[in-house]
Amino acid sequence: MNLADIISQCKAKDHKAEKALFLRFAPRVLTLCRRYASHNVEADDLMQECFIRLFKKLEKYNPVKGDFEGWLHRLCTNTILTVIKPAKRKIDMVYPGELPEQELSQSEFEAVPAEVILTAIQQLPVGYRKVFNLFIFEKFSHKEIAATLGIAETTSRSQLTKAKRMLRLLLQKKIDQSYERRLA
Repeated sequence: MNLADIISQCKAKDHKAEKALFLRFAPRVLTLCRRYASHNVEADDLMQECFIRLFKKLEKYNPVKGDFEGWLHRLCTNTILTVIKPAKRKIDMVYPGELPEQELSQSEFEAVPAEVILTAIQQLPVGYRKVFNLFIFEKFSHKEIAATLGIAETTSRSQLTKAKRMLRLLLQKKIDQSYERRLA
């Protein structure tokens, strides 16, 4: 069954079509949710919220305005940001005790499995993780991030820089641990 038919049937509240749509896009949505979540259970909850909103808003999808995948991605990103938005609009500043002094080499980075990178992203403080995801994966500008999160553009820039540093440190530790295991 093609996507247009599935969407049409979902709009008519066909449960089989809703299941088909869920099964088709759940892996992508879960990957998106995992980038914003601190742990997998939270990612599952975010995914559920995304699909609840999807089925409520599906009537508003217009194929003339763009492809479904792009519309779904934006809807899910907005849902996630709404759900994880803190009551106060301030990003907590976290200063790690040590920062890496050297960059990961390209070959070292390529050797790190995607799951390890995702786990490292999940370990970032919430504020860092939000800015990092919006800038790196969603391609938001610092101005758009500032407007979305209610922070200053300079805060967005500094949070991104600190997120990258912390991520490098986390990945460097993983690489070092892996290297030590191979030597043992």
